[in-house]
Amino acid sequence: MMRMFFKPVPKEEVKIGLVDELSPLVGELESGSLAAVITTDLFSQAIIQYSSISNALSLEKPAYYLEPTNGFSLELLNKFGGKGDVLLGKIYTLDELLDAFEVVEDESFVFVSNFGVLEGLEKEKLIDLRKLVDRKGLYAVISHSTLEINELNLNAEFKHLFLVPEIFEYLLVLRTSSYRGHHRLNVSVLKAPPLFIKNLGEHSIPIDKKAKLIL
Repeated sequence: MMRMFFKPVPKEEVKIGLVDELSPLVGELESGSLAAVITTDLFSQAIIQYSSISNALSLEKPAYYLEPTNGFSLELLNKFGGKGDVLLGKIYTLDELLDAFEVVEDESFVFVSNFGVLEGLEKEKLIDLRKLVDRKGLYAVISHSTLEINELNLNAEFKHLFLVPEIFEYLLVLRTSSYRGHHRLNVSVLKAPPLFIKNLGEHSIPIDKKAKLIL
């Protein structure tokens, strides 16, 4: 029978922002944190993907990018200020994702795209993924981009795509909009760390600087 051990809450530790403009609303990823993100357009997917990876690299954290397609651009990462090496990995099943989390360096940053298309998604295996994030002190973002989403029942969307939304510290839905040359990131915050639960709900953030990097 495995025994449970406790450890003191660290007073100071490295934190990684998902998107700088988003940090005042939801804070930043701590070691052992797991975020679930749904994006409804490729623009918002690119913003959180390259912003978070760039932020991790700026803090000299090892960074990994995992997905089943070829959705990574080094040129875009450079535009976002990403300085350093990103290790890319192809995954097609949840088992392969678990294997990848086993071999990544402890206390590293891991970004997973197109999670919802992986084969073999099971509740028990997602709990195992949660255990790996805790044990290795990872900073992990699990994302899925979809063009179809039921805006009236986002809780059900997270349940459908991520099976066990309770294991995540963050549940975020991101969309972008533009008007007369200005761009905004529209954010639904369904779950955030305790210090930021006051910000649950809908928000709209100006992101003109990030938009220019992509455009």
